[in-house]
Amino acid sequence: MNAPGELRRLLQTLRPNLDDDSKRTTLHTITQCIYLKETEANACTNDDIKLVASFLDDGDKITKMEALNALKAFTVVWRFKIKIQEYVPKIIELVTSNWDMNLQVAGLKLLNGLHIPNSTHSLLRRLLPNFMEILLVANTLAKVQVLKFLSTLAQEEDLLYDVMNCRAPPEFLSLFQPSLPGNLLCELLVFVECLSVGRLSPQYQSVDWQYSDNSLHETIFGENSRLPDRLLALIIHPEEDVQAQACKVIPSLRLNREESKMASGPPFDANISVQPLESTRISQAANSVLSNHPFVLSTHPSDATDTDTSFHPVHDDSGRSFYPLQGTDETGDSFYPLQRTDHSFHPLENVSVNSSSRVLEDSFGSFHPPPAAPLGDSDSST
Repeated sequence: MNAPGELRRLLQTLRPNLDDDSKRTTLHTITQCIYLKETEANACTNDDIKLVASFLDDGDKITKMEALNALKAFTVVWRFKIKIQEYVPKIIELVTSNWDMNLQVAGLKLLNGLHIPNSTHSLLRRLLPNFMEILLVANTLAKVQVLKFLSTLAQEEDLLYDVMNCRAPPEFLSLFQPSLPGNLLCELLVFVECLSVGRLSPQYQSVDWQYSDNSLHETIFGENSRLPDRLLALIIHPEEDVQAQACKVIPSLRLNREESKMASGPPFDANISVQPLESTRISQAANSVLSNHPFVLSTHPSDATDTDTSFHPVHDDSGRSFYPLQGTDETGDSFYPLQRTDHSFHPLENVSVNSSSRVLEDSFGSFHPPPAAPLGDSDSST
C-alpha cells in the first residue's frame, strides 16, 4: 500500500471477470488507499469513478457494499461528488430494495455525503414509505443514517409536504424512548426540528396543505399528538446532547400549535357582524313587525330652506307599521342626531322684568307666571 501508484495499480487490476473474493478485496483496498493517499485520489479521473460504480450492479451483495464504500471514499475529492451524483437513483434503489443492513448503511452514508439532485425528487416521493419502514425495522446504525437523510429531504421546499404527509406507522412514537441510544434520539429530535422549522416558513404557510389522518404531520403536530408527553421524558435524559435537543424541540412544537390556532381563526379582514344587545332585540321584536319596506325621508312643508330629515314609519295596506330602533339609521349604524335649537329670545307673557313674583314650574317642564295679585294685597297675603 505504501508503494507509489498503489491506487492506480489497484484500479487497473479491478475487472468484472474477477471472482467475488478478489472483487471484494480489491474494492476494500481501494477504499483504504483513497483515505490514506488523498494525493493519489486527486490524480484519478471520472473513468475511475465509472469503473467503481459499475460494481453496483454486481450480483454479490458484499461486492455492492464495497463499491458503495469506495464511492463514499472518493467524495473526499470535491470534483468527484458531481460525477457520483449521477448514480444517486441507483443508490436509492439499492437502499430501498435490499434488506441487508450493511448494504443499507453503506448506501445511506453515501447519500448523506452527496447533494440530492432535483431530478430524483419524484423517485424519492414514491419511495418515502420505504425509508420510513427502514426507520422502524433496521438496526440502530441504519436508523441514524436514514434519519439524517430524511432531515435533508425535509429541508427541500418541494419535498417538505411529501415528508409531512407520509404515512407514519403507529410505532413511530415508540422511537422517543429514553432507553434508546443517545445518538439515535438526537437524530430523531433533529428530524422533528427540521419539520417544525420548515412548517413555520412563510413559503410553506402560504399554501393550505391537507394531510391524511395517519400522516407524519398529524402524528407530530396534530391536536391529538402524544409527542409532547414523550419529549418531556427526554429532558431528563442522562446524555446532555439529548437534553439540549429536546429543549429546542419542545418550544418549537408549542409555536407550531399557536400558529395552527391562529390560522384556524377568522382572518383579520373578515366581516364580523355585531349583533344588538339582547334587551334591544327583545324590545324590537315586541314593538315592531319585521318588514322589507324602506324608510321614507320626508321634507317638512313649512320650512323651504331647512329639511327635516326625521324618519317616519311606512304603513302598508294591513295597517301595520315598521318603526326603526331609536338611535339607528337605515344602515344599522348607531347615531344620535342633534336637536335643533332656537336661539331667539321670547319674553314670558305678563311678567315684568322688575317683578318679584315667584315663577311656578308645572309638571310639563314649562314655566308660567302666577296670577296677578289684587290691588292692595301684599306679598305676605299669599
